[in-house]
Amino acid sequence: MKWLTPDEAITVANLTATTTKLDAIAKSTNGKKTAEESFQALGLLFDRERYEAGHSDFLRLLNLATEEPEEHTDTEDDLDEEGLEATSNDENSSNPPSSIQQPEPYIFEQCKIQVVITLLPYTEQPGGRPVLLAASSHGDFPIVAMLTQEELGSFPPAIAQLLADLKADFPNREIRRNIARTQSAKVAPQPTIQTKTQPASASPTTSKPSSNAQTQISLF
Repeated sequence: MKWLTPDEAITVANLTATTTKLDAIAKSTNGKKTAEESFQALGLLFDRERYEAGHSDFLRLLNLATEEPEEHTDTEDDLDEEGLEATSNDENSSNPPSSIQQPEPYIFEQCKIQVVITLLPYTEQPGGRPVLLAASSHGDFPIVAMLTQEELGSFPPAIAQLLADLKADFPNREIRRNIARTQSAKVAPQPTIQTKTQPASASPTTSKPSSNAQTQISLF
């Protein structure tokens, strides 16, 4: 499968987006999503190196790109426009590329990376609070590192502001927790168990032992 220009990508992937929008996505550097993530949502694979090198064809269909080997043949590069459109029509008739959830590739720039900073309680040890750092991706086990707050250094302004907001909300969070504990401590009254009592008139009659039985007991 050859690389596509924005115009070809719109035709092949049957997109409603315009060429101007695709160019804007490729040029965007700020936002909640990277250009790679935005193109993946449209079912396209974005090659930043080709784009920055000035190539006009820097897009590929994501579902085809993940199934191809890394080295493709010249025959695949020389597909004519008619064959390209026929492949697109077959794919669009079953499932649109934008609706297919593809697994994220093991490419650092094109997958989600989770970084967790855990501030442990202060233990009066030199260096400040212990800090646990963890980084992971693809749901795999994390890479961890343990250090002190002094070794970590100052947080970026955004993280420092986030921690300040959390600290200021601690009183409200404590009140909510106490209310939740109080409500959970309220136990519903247990139903009383009624015991059946026998009427006095129905007292069982005791049979008196015979005189012979009393005699036998006294003999032994």
